[in-house]
Amino acid sequence: MRGDVDVSVVTAVHNRGVAARNVLRSLACQTLPPEAFEVVFVDDGSERPLAEELAAEMATLEPTFKLRVLRHDTARGVQEARNAGAAQADGNVLVFLDADCLAHPGLLQAHLDAHTGRQVAVCGYTSVRELTPASWRLLLGDDWDFGDPVGVADRMERTPLLHDPLCELLADPRPSDWAFFWTHNVSIPRWAFEQVGGFKSDFPAKGVEDIEMGYRLARTGLPTVFAPAAKAVHQPHDRLRGRDIVQDRHNEQILVDMYPTLEVEAVCSYDIVRSRELVPAIQRFARALDPATSDCARLEELPGVCARIATAGNVLVMGDPAGWPTGLRPPDAICFPVDTRERPEPGRETARLPLLGTRIPYPDDHFELGLVTDYWRSFPERTLSRILSELARTCRNVVLLSGVSAAPLQQADPALAAALDAYDHPYWEFTVRLRRELHEFEIVERERAGTTAAFDLCERLWETSDLRTAISAPPSRRPAQASA
Repeated sequence: MRGDVDVSVVTAVHNRGVAARNVLRSLACQTLPPEAFEVVFVDDGSERPLAEELAAEMATLEPTFKLRVLRHDTARGVQEARNAGAAQADGNVLVFLDADCLAHPGLLQAHLDAHTGRQVAVCGYTSVRELTPASWRLLLGDDWDFGDPVGVADRMERTPLLHDPLCELLADPRPSDWAFFWTHNVSIPRWAFEQVGGFKSDFPAKGVEDIEMGYRLARTGLPTVFAPAAKAVHQPHDRLRGRDIVQDRHNEQILVDMYPTLEVEAVCSYDIVRSRELVPAIQRFARALDPATSDCARLEELPGVCARIATAGNVLVMGDPAGWPTGLRPPDAICFPVDTRERPEPGRETARLPLLGTRIPYPDDHFELGLVTDYWRSFPERTLSRILSELARTCRNVVLLSGVSAAPLQQADPALAAALDAYDHPYWEFTVRLRRELHEFEIVERERAGTTAAFDLCERLWETSDLRTAISAPPSRRPAQASA
């Protein structure tokens, strides 16, 4: 019978038996009565089955709670493991806790309290999510006993480095906080989990699948809120952080493909923390944007471009399609953050992407031709370069238009430029390099008719290096110019 207990803790584990045993110990120390919760471990294809190891640990614990262990003989991925655990759970509230996360004694009570009287998804706080054993020893010492969760929890309160800065950051709720639905330490009503269909299996590896669920929950009216008292400590383990960052960027592209909206694009383009400030700024920009600054009113003055459009297999337009020449078939896709009134001819479907253009939900070289109207003038150079790079990625040929719109802007939108200058610095750009200057593109004029012009654009090869390489192998210099 469902609803037998208040809380079900669901944990997926793969080859981390010691960490999982420590998690069990931390759950035995909960202030929530043991009869009020259960624990479901899903052993997702560990090389050595963990059921006996976890049962042996459980036998040493007092007071006891209900434990069940499910086994996948072959790893199916964290999404399916969590779904399998949730399907077996009896609790009214599901708490997802990573197998590396030691629960503070008050964690389950804090999650349960956060659900009282409201329909929400809840994210707790997890300290030092990224430390390896070596970096933990360097920063915090080697005298920590993760087998003593109460001692760790007590020491955590007295160690400033273990304070989670999200406590202050997230004290001011924002609509994009669904992006903090991180399953190292979250909870959700079981009925909501079942209603949205659990975790999706579209992601090839761990990462972003939890954020995707947070977004689906938000779309159904269940916001993500924060419970500072629901604390956990992430037990350190070796990891390839650079690989994880690259994998997250891949999974984010899947997220944009699923939900091409301004807020999802912002979260994936500017990272989760910075997007909290940028999402409102971008939405204000989109509401205030005059389509006349970005339309195709004078495109017919460039017959060479029109001829290229006519023979192109498929075309992406970045900007407002208003004024599109009547003799040309409509574009195959339009990327523009304003809902335009232009509609395609009967029998032809145009994909409409209400995005800035920093992330385009298409694979590499999908379009034969990409056109950007004077819409590009809305952005400062750093962000414009990112948009042009996305065009160059998704389009085999890119044409940058100038003067084709009815009322082109004279400068980038000041309010948006100020927000982007402050927050367009995603933390992961040290691993995934972003184009930031127009110098990184070759821009060649191909056609001009008075003030209207078209430029072919492609990315230049751009040497990157670390300081060690730059110092040890200085580039050759051109001879100094003689003075006049």
